[in-house]
Amino acid sequence: MKRLNVNSITTRLFLLGLAFILVGSVGRTYFLSNFLRQDITELASGQMQSLAAYAAKDINHGLVERREFLTAVAGQLPLALLDQPRQLQAWLAQRYDLSPVFAQGLLVVDASGRAVVAYPARPPLPSLPFADRDYFQQAVRGEFAIGCPVRGHLSQVPVLPMAAPLRDRTGQVRAVLVGVSLLQTPDFLGALTATRVGNTGGLVLVSPRCHMFVGASDSDIALKPTPPQGRHPQHDRAMQGFRGVGIDVRAGTEELAAIASVPSHDWFVVARMPTQEVFEPVTRLRAFIRNNTLLLAGVFATVLVFLLRHQLRPLTRAARHADRMVSGAIPMEPLPVVCNDEVGQLTSAFNRVMAKLLASHAEMDHMAHHDTLTGLPNRQMLADRMKQAFARAQRQGTQVAVLFLDLDGFKPINDDLGHEAGDMALREVAKRLQAVVRSDDTVARVGGDEFVILLPDLKDQARATAELVARKCQEVFQPLFDIHGQPCRLGTSIGMALGAGDAPPDKLLTAADKAMYRAKDAGRGQCRWDTE
Repeated sequence: MKRLNVNSITTRLFLLGLAFILVGSVGRTYFLSNFLRQDITELASGQMQSLAAYAAKDINHGLVERREFLTAVAGQLPLALLDQPRQLQAWLAQRYDLSPVFAQGLLVVDASGRAVVAYPARPPLPSLPFADRDYFQQAVRGEFAIGCPVRGHLSQVPVLPMAAPLRDRTGQVRAVLVGVSLLQTPDFLGALTATRVGNTGGLVLVSPRCHMFVGASDSDIALKPTPPQGRHPQHDRAMQGFRGVGIDVRAGTEELAAIASVPSHDWFVVARMPTQEVFEPVTRLRAFIRNNTLLLAGVFATVLVFLLRHQLRPLTRAARHADRMVSGAIPMEPLPVVCNDEVGQLTSAFNRVMAKLLASHAEMDHMAHHDTLTGLPNRQMLADRMKQAFARAQRQGTQVAVLFLDLDGFKPINDDLGHEAGDMALREVAKRLQAVVRSDDTVARVGGDEFVILLPDLKDQARATAELVARKCQEVFQPLFDIHGQPCRLGTSIGMALGAGDAPPDKLLTAADKAMYRAKDAGRGQCRWDTE
């Protein structure tokens, strides 16, 4: 048998190639797995947070719909019918048939806790206890209340009670209107129980006040008490107010969990998924690299010495390119795909992940600098543009004008027609104001019904230009606002200030704000300079 000549170039290339394959395989498996694990964690966290937020929003819609319905019925119920059970039951039946969101019925309970009437009719009402129920006690004190989920007294299915006070003309609570909803309905928690995250993950709805699992994809834990403090750190943090994404161990299984609040109540939604499923692509990638290395090492070791160098060159360049982007040496951009092999596919996959991350970052940046209701720049972006305008004013010898607008007549719209109508009015105001300014000017929303217009680069006629813009702003308020088919009138009081960039921007904004208050004191619908 011929001895292996270690001095042979072929042998050394073979050994070098074999070592390169093994070391390269181990190195790529380790570093690439960690790299992808981090990216997959971030991507999965974002997706699960979005899923939890969507589920919370859907549940919130169901709560708000029932609250508004019950409040409306309570406000319309004739108190004279409290002494006429049959007529009161018929009255409840009409409202129930119009919108049967309370599938388990509507009940009227007097101030002592005795059930007066119910629809649909129930077996002997006096046997139903209400005086000791937390939601009844809260409603008797004059507050709308949502009780803890329970199993129905008769149906033995999960239900959610809500209560609204019935007041007389003096404001005294005469009785309480109770509505009982089924939890597991398509328009309430049906989607929650039907949603799976991965193969074994799912959604969980938790009530911190009741220390209870309200509902879950795993129906076995519905209406079960939450675990005692100290057993699950992530759960303890959620009960204390934490909202976000984290990793916890539940029943011996490590899980990635995203937590989102239900806006109108103290409930929160948890989207959870075992990390084993989250990182399954990384596990498959490791197995793929290992198996292929063992298969090809003995056959192509010598050839791979050269091919591996050639194939890894684009990956090395891509890694260096990515490192330079991470270090800030170059801007974030897609990595060049120089070939259509595994390296190219990996690079393309990285580019897709990076594109999603950049899009998410751009969206978050836009949200941080713009008002979510009107799309106008917010106070933070206004401050940045004022700094730029003041810097240009100092360099070029120009002036900067600030118009501080406060709406007149907005509160009646918001109070009488509702917040949705108020939001519609604010969006229309933003649209009209943008139509009267230049493309270089800035219209920003800085408060509930407060807007600021920044006029940079003004020259000799700066004061006249600012007054012209102020008049145009007042003119756009002359046409009535069509809010849900109802004509409404809005006006604005405007405070104006002029500067040359030789004082802090906040000082000019404060001066315009004070001038606006003087305009309001002058009778509203007025314009005032800060020097007047």
